[in-house]
Amino acid sequence: MKNIVLIDRNCPLSIDSSTQLQPVLAIIGPRGCGKTHLAQTRFPSHRHTTLALPSEAARARLDPAAFLASQPPPVVIDDAHLEPRLLHHLAENLARTPGPPASYVVVGSRPATLEAAFAAAFADRPDLGRLVRLDGLSHAEAAAASPDLTIVGRLLRGSFPAVYANPTSEPWEYLRSLVADHLVRELPLQLRVDNPHDFERFLRSVALRTGQLLNKAALAREIGIAGSTAAIWLATLIDAGVVTLLYPWKPSQGKPVVKSPKVYFLDTGLCCHLLGIRTETELAESPHAAAIWETSVHAELRRLLAAAAPSAELLFWRDRTKEADFLVPTPRGLLIIDAAWLEIPPAAAVRRLLRIRSLIGEASVAGLAVVCRTPTRQALRRPAGPAVETVGLDDLPGLVGGWAPPPKPS
Repeated sequence: MKNIVLIDRNCPLSIDSSTQLQPVLAIIGPRGCGKTHLAQTRFPSHRHTTLALPSEAARARLDPAAFLASQPPPVVIDDAHLEPRLLHHLAENLARTPGPPASYVVVGSRPATLEAAFAAAFADRPDLGRLVRLDGLSHAEAAAASPDLTIVGRLLRGSFPAVYANPTSEPWEYLRSLVADHLVRELPLQLRVDNPHDFERFLRSVALRTGQLLNKAALAREIGIAGSTAAIWLATLIDAGVVTLLYPWKPSQGKPVVKSPKVYFLDTGLCCHLLGIRTETELAESPHAAAIWETSVHAELRRLLAAAAPSAELLFWRDRTKEADFLVPTPRGLLIIDAAWLEIPPAAAVRRLLRIRSLIGEASVAGLAVVCRTPTRQALRRPAGPAVETVGLDDLPGLVGGWAPPPKPS
């Protein structure tokens, strides 16, 4: 146990002990991102119960009043995604008899389901409940936990805290258990899938397509399942926080040329594991390396925009001949951002981003950047044109949080 390290999380509940909390605190996020650990360390005096026990889940579903009466506050209720309507009953009870801050800490691993249930339960009484989303480690958190890892090593490990908690462990050991226990056993069981092997093949097929336009029909044909089944399985992976969809930018006039969203895994380590990539050498030489890098950039941008005030929606641009991986809304205008598995992007990439800038409208664009493996931040400029800045993952918080003009080339 002496090799286990604690990882500081950039979360409001861990960095600000004076945060004003409502009677109900819901902590949601994907499986394995540290929600239960955060609840236990932030509220050590709370009792702990879990709906993972079938008897407790049945009581919460069949007689929520009796269940809540048997769990007097302060209490942490874990695995609440198994009975999301419990949030509704909590809101009703507290509307009649308000409680002290964080009387009920509700933890669950189906973020989309719980977010919708929370919004419906506390829409009329926002003073009674607060929602906090906890995702995997950010690039900065992972770098602080394992500063000696190369960028390829961090891509291979991904963002699950458990993968970094023991520096001597191999990431595939934890990821194999996560796939076997949660993704291939628990989710198909909840979906009542007749053949879990088909679901596992579906999961690996989605991993092959990370960073690509979504084609549900092609996915269904590849696995040999109905299109409606593929849609349900994909929605389940989205609800579980395993994958997400990125939608194209829509012009103010006319229709977007591309209507299909792109699909992304939210954890590069899990994606690598499903693709059979086990070592840094395998990843560096893999034909999937560029897609894994783009997946990492997407996850980091998604975290940054979710934490922004107000939050903003990440988009992408694509027409018949040109693509920009990400469009990032900022108060000063759009940032056009590409991801490149290179140290210095080619001149063609710079010209492509400049053409997209002119198509969107120069007045609407605040800046252009390529996120690559550059060791130094610099500007690439065509004669008499605006600059395209090359940045690394370390530069993204400053880039999105406070866009500044790129430095002039020497």
